[in-house]
Amino acid sequence: MKFSVIFRSTSLFSLKSSNATNSGAKSLFLPSPYSIKMAILNQAITVGGDLEKLSIKKSKEFEYIRDAKIEYYIPKGSCFTVNNSFIKILKLKEDKRNKKQREEGVEFEPGFSSTVSFREYVHIHGDVELIFDVKNEEAKSYLKQYLHRINYFGKKGCFFQFINYSDEPSSANVQLFSSENLQIGLIEEYDDFDTKATFENVDNFSSKTTKREKLILTLPIENFSSSKSFSCYRVI
Repeated sequence: MKFSVIFRSTSLFSLKSSNATNSGAKSLFLPSPYSIKMAILNQAITVGGDLEKLSIKKSKEFEYIRDAKIEYYIPKGSCFTVNNSFIKILKLKEDKRNKKQREEGVEFEPGFSSTVSFREYVHIHGDVELIFDVKNEEAKSYLKQYLHRINYFGKKGCFFQFINYSDEPSSANVQLFSSENLQIGLIEEYDDFDTKATFENVDNFSSKTTKREKLILTLPIENFSSSKSFSCYRVI
């Protein structure tokens, strides 16, 4: 059962790959399935008060979110302008003393130092249609309680505006990369929830290991202009 939700970016978007380092991070062009599902979880907890339901073993509400398949449609005429930036960030100051304390499990007061980091910020010109494939009507109704309440994906400040739902979604034009069916476009690695993940595996306050599934996607876009400070892409 498929439905879609359309969002419009209202600020610069930045979401680094999970493989990127803190000092150098290129941005993905679209919110990853992982970040979308985390945004739904956030709304389900803060607005719906579903923390207890989501955190129990074999929670059907958590499975509605985890098992949803997410695809993308980028309309013709959409453009992505990527701004290359160097910014100042605070980095944990590591010395021999606190390194030893950390290894021994002793509490210490960390210090911070200022350093320069590379970041990309993406201006998305055009709407983004997120296509959900769910198991049943109950899962669809549960997700639609919270999707229209989401106002950012990825970093706080990367704002998106909900536009509308559709029960007749477009055909996805962002495809899984396949060596047997090569397509022209830009290839990026995205994260999704692992099919066996539990709430503890995605809970930021849990000691459990985060479980992610890697997706290699081909975005139907091409570079048509660039300089040392920016690059522009458009839908093919």
